[in-house]
Amino acid sequence: MKYLKLIILFCFTTLALSCNDDEKIREAEALRAKEQSEAILKVISENWKFNVPAVTPRVKTKLDGWNEWHNFKSELADKPTGSLTAYRNKVKAIAEKADELNKNIPPFFDKPQVKSRIMVVVTKIRTLYTYINLDVVQKDKIVSAIGEISKETISLQNQLDELVKLSEIPKEKGEEDLLKALDTIRMANPDMIPDENDAKQKPLLKPKVLTPLSPIKRGLKAKSEN
Repeated sequence: MKYLKLIILFCFTTLALSCNDDEKIREAEALRAKEQSEAILKVISENWKFNVPAVTPRVKTKLDGWNEWHNFKSELADKPTGSLTAYRNKVKAIAEKADELNKNIPPFFDKPQVKSRIMVVVTKIRTLYTYINLDVVQKDKIVSAIGEISKETISLQNQLDELVKLSEIPKEKGEEDLLKALDTIRMANPDMIPDENDAKQKPLLKPKVLTPLSPIKRGLKAKSEN
């Protein structure tokens, strides 16, 4: 009986020590996870810089009424603070604003090249959204994605500026009337007329001029046919 009590006491002691060890392990793991999360958050916070300059004055005057653009730029410029969750929510908000950029585009900028640039920006933001929502956050890829978003947004703004510059180039005499006529035909048959930029880039083929045969060559040709 005496030995049985000692065995039971030993078992309880061992169990208590084991529980204490497990608790210490859990606390150590929680501390490491917290430190890792704080380190990741610090890197993201330091690199959360969308270095996108303001649009040029000539572009700004033509962006009036495109609320989706202004909302997107405002969301992009607003830096979150606090936890990693705050940054995840911010990326989600940016992605939602980017998805709306194809709505209500001003007619002046409603061009295929502009829509193409918008889709590239949307794709880069979705990539950032994927990286920042992983269970194991990869901070290096997040920093890289932030830089790509800045780069592509600047490219989009440059495209807007290029369209304005092209519109300010004086047209040659008669060219404006020709373009209006092409627009009229394009509206009636949109699949039959090439885009204006394509028409400028591809020169019209000159008709082949047939050279009349000399009397001697005509005679030789007639004999060969007989």
